[in-house]
Amino acid sequence: MIIKTIGEILGQRPFISLAPGETLRTAATHMEEANVGALAVVEAGRLVGILSERDIVRRAVAQGMAPDSVTVAQAMTPDPVTIAVDDPVSDALAAKLGDAFRHLPVLRDGLVVGVVSYRDIPAEYLMLFERFREMSGAHADDTP
Repeated sequence: MIIKTIGEILGQRPFISLAPGETLRTAATHMEEANVGALAVVEAGRLVGILSERDIVRRAVAQGMAPDSVTVAQAMTPDPVTIAVDDPVSDALAAKLGDAFRHLPVLRDGLVVGVVSYRDIPAEYLMLFERFREMSGAHADDTP
């Protein structure tokens, strides 16, 4: 099967989100139970951030903060880059998935419906995209 859109990658997986006031311990428990590395942070139905394992480690634990007293809002990445559910997989990679960050919230009609991870992208897509970037760079260097 050829995967064409972000929605096809998400498939029927359940969507789990957090409220900004929840603790990092609660967030970590949700991540562990769902076997995911990041969760969307939603307030009043609106995406306000994304919280990744890396955020928890770097912004809280490594700073000596206790996971039971730090809120998601204190450690999350606010206003993350997003992608639409109907966008092609190449758009996620072009949005720096894998380079600048490892997770992208996915929107449908402005509402968050999931989070796509770099590890969700099939290896053959990653290889093709990298080859395209290499070739595009080579052609850009050839112009006078």
